[in-house]
Amino acid sequence: MIIIGHPWIGFEPFYLIKKVEDISCTPSNSRVIFSFSEANLPLCRHCAQNSVPFALICDTKKDVLFAQALGCDFIVCDKSVAIDAQKFADGYLFDAKILLYTGAQSDMEWAADHEIDGILFEEGIDYGSC
Repeated sequence: MIIIGHPWIGFEPFYLIKKVEDISCTPSNSRVIFSFSEANLPLCRHCAQNSVPFALICDTKKDVLFAQALGCDFIVCDKSVAIDAQKFADGYLFDAKILLYTGAQSDMEWAADHEIDGILFEEGIDYGSC
């Protein structure tokens, strides 16, 4: 299981961005994260075309399918979407990894029980890059 943002495990955070220009505020070779939306499609394309590793926060199963097609490295979702997202990832052999977003350590067991690829704790996101 991938574990990002837990204090016991060393990690490189995801950097929350809202526009292409925000990428310049992040360290070289860092991973960026932003919400999946139609308004963010240009940001998805920019990251994919420029080999910027990126994660998409997805609120629905349809978002998950689009996120994979757009070339993200990680699909981040909550419990309401994670199980279906992992089924899609396993069945369609997604390149992207599914991460459960949480603030509770107890969710590690839930993610393991449902064979979710990994977990992203709140501390695994840097909200103040720019």
